[in-house]
Amino acid sequence: MLGEPKFESRESAEQKLVRLLKDKGVHDPEANEFLDKWTREQEMTIEQAEDYPLEQIQFNLRRARLYFKAGYVDEALEDFEDARTQAWNEQRTELYEAIMKEIDKLE
Repeated sequence: MLGEPKFESRESAEQKLVRLLKDKGVHDPEANEFLDKWTREQEMTIEQAEDYPLEQIQFNLRRARLYFKAGYVDEALEDFEDARTQAWNEQRTELYEAIMKEIDKLE
């Protein structure tokens, strides 16, 4: 037999970001650099979106959930609050209410 097939672990950028934040912390240069790079990539995508305000809200929610998974509750709540405010300002009532429910579960 030629050997067993090897399965490589392929982390998504979000999974790697959570791992780095958990393992090294938000102030670690490697974790911070990866977070900055991920944020810039997300922002470039958002800028090209047809519904920029909605994509910006969704980005803040993604980042909040990443922070929360990594154990950074304060940072997560800050991004959830940003998303909530944006949803309110954009008069996206259903999204605002969904964000409020998610925040309530965290607190």
